[in-house]
Amino acid sequence: MKKNGENFLDIIPVKLHLDCKRQGGNIHLVFTHTSFLQRTLRWMTKKSDTSTLELDGLGSLVWENIDGKNTIYEIINILLETEEDTYESMQQRVFMFIRILKNRKIIAFK
Repeated sequence: MKKNGENFLDIIPVKLHLDCKRQGGNIHLVFTHTSFLQRTLRWMTKKSDTSTLELDGLGSLVWENIDGKNTIYEIINILLETEEDTYESMQQRVFMFIRILKNRKIIAFK
């Protein structure tokens, strides 16, 4: 798959958000809401200043393999060693997940 003349499989994702913890076998990304508006809204709704995003099993495996060295192609192949799936299906799932992380500014591309 090409994106702006570059093969998407050759892109190296890099984590921008580093606050995470493993809990119950899955990765939980922890977000601290620090802006005045966020803190005010969370205070009004009596919510904590932090929130978590729990990744499922596949998301956790992808997250663990985003190390600033592995390309998306390499991540897909690593996942295929542990998950029973076709290459095309795994590629679609990983592409979608990577795009969501990129759009939310949780990761960037090298």
